[in-house]
Amino acid sequence: MPQDAFTLRYLCEELNGILKGGKINRVAQPDSDITVFTVYTSSGIKKLILDVNPACPRIGLSESEPPSGQNPSNFCMLLKKHILSATIKGLSLVGFDRVVKIELLPSTEFFDSPEKIIYVELMGRYSNVILTENGKVLGGNRGINFLDNNVRPLIAGLNYRLPPVGDKKEPSDCAIKEIFDSADKITAENLCKFVQGLANSTAQEIADGFNADETLKGAVNIGEKFYGYLNDYIYRTVKRPCVLTDNGEIKDVFVYPYKNMKGVIKEYGFLCDAEDAYFAEKTERKRFGDLRSRLSGIVSAGLKKCKKRHNAVLSRLKDAENAEENRLKGELILSNIYKIKTGETEAELDNYYDGTKIVVALDKKLSPSKNAEAYYKKYNKQKRSLASLTPQKESAEEEVRYLESVESELSLCDSLSDLKAVEEELALSGFIRKPSQRKGTKTETEKPRIYDIYGFNVKVGRNNAENDKITFSAKPWDLWLHAKEHHSSHLVLETGGKKIPDRVLVAAAEICAYYSQGREGGKTEIAYCERKFVKKPKRSPLGFCTYTNFKSLIVQPNVHVELLKQ
Repeated sequence: MPQDAFTLRYLCEELNGILKGGKINRVAQPDSDITVFTVYTSSGIKKLILDVNPACPRIGLSESEPPSGQNPSNFCMLLKKHILSATIKGLSLVGFDRVVKIELLPSTEFFDSPEKIIYVELMGRYSNVILTENGKVLGGNRGINFLDNNVRPLIAGLNYRLPPVGDKKEPSDCAIKEIFDSADKITAENLCKFVQGLANSTAQEIADGFNADETLKGAVNIGEKFYGYLNDYIYRTVKRPCVLTDNGEIKDVFVYPYKNMKGVIKEYGFLCDAEDAYFAEKTERKRFGDLRSRLSGIVSAGLKKCKKRHNAVLSRLKDAENAEENRLKGELILSNIYKIKTGETEAELDNYYDGTKIVVALDKKLSPSKNAEAYYKKYNKQKRSLASLTPQKESAEEEVRYLESVESELSLCDSLSDLKAVEEELALSGFIRKPSQRKGTKTETEKPRIYDIYGFNVKVGRNNAENDKITFSAKPWDLWLHAKEHHSSHLVLETGGKKIPDRVLVAAAEICAYYSQGREGGKTEIAYCERKFVKKPKRSPLGFCTYTNFKSLIVQPNVHVELLKQ
């Protein structure tokens, strides 16, 4: 996205207009990369977000604060010490680079306290928040001993120095005239190479606009003309904040609609709001991807471990399969002991159970009775193994089935709340440790998906724990739906004792098909019955149940977003 100096300049103008004169009432650091200032302004309470995550650094306002996952860091405590209750004197862009300066007047309680300045550097992996006093560094979010390629030491007590810009020029620098005077054509590549603070998309927009201007074609002093066009563009563009969406997903945010943009444009009244919408969705997607990846890894590792244990149990069971054969051999040796001589390696004996002959291997070092005893010992050991291994086999198979169902749930998750529901289930099942919460923090209770289908309430579970909850809290006459021969969410259609119209049943079945493994294959068979015919066997895992007296119908998966109530 063009989160460049061009965009930041307009953003800083907005933020300065909103926050100037406001008082910082609270400082929080919900994440190691994110610092949040709660500011009391004349227009109400605002939350200023300073995010130095290398993937998407930003400064802006947000309606909500990210959930806290850590205790206050040393930098957070330093900020509280120096700027709590301070008044924001001004907020501006430094030069024409991706550095924002926040000037602060400390609380009037400390008359001798000098002004503080916070520098927010939004430069990819070098992004940082640095607190200074009288031009000297007090501390930084990335650590006060951080060296930027040994060029700019950020150490407490040393003078603060702005990041190096190399040979690039600010747009207002007259040297740009000479740089572009000999150019045949203005290109985005050269703009990014010689002009400071421009993203590729902004540079392309400027180059395309200048090259398309018919009045400039054949101009002799192209550098002079371009210098004027560039400064007009950067400092006098009419702001029309907007986001670019594709298939309903926000892809980018701009100061005004660029001509080279491809997609659906949605305009906002303020650039702050457009950026907040963009970053909120981007952060949500990142958290969704990270959590899904983590949970998938946990489930895959659990499945691998369970299958390995299952195979080991099967191998031991295979070794114990001939237990009865060993018992028979021991019995036949004892019944024919008078025919067997010590030192023999085998004996052909009559099997009086079926009238056949059986060859029994013998240890020539043992007497016939000791050989029989050895067979009985082996038989007893195998019998004990069978008794202990059978439940182990069933337990391993049950665990594999359960984890496969969780794996299916993960593939069906569409939102962060769905993934958190699966995470909660894994914590309940003991596969992951539930993160400890800070004292006094309230836990938000997630609820199942609820649809309103033509006046009928429908609940859809998002994980096995929720499936059990909605299924076995339903009334006996409510309808229960599940994809036949596929892992799927449990769906409960609350009938209220009324007859269900066909269109309601079909819509409910389509939703059930969507939240099943069968949705990728198109049409899916959905089984349905009254809840009273659904049973949960004792000691069965979460989400497992049996059902009888059912009917089924085949439908095309459909999420029916228009019917979603919650």
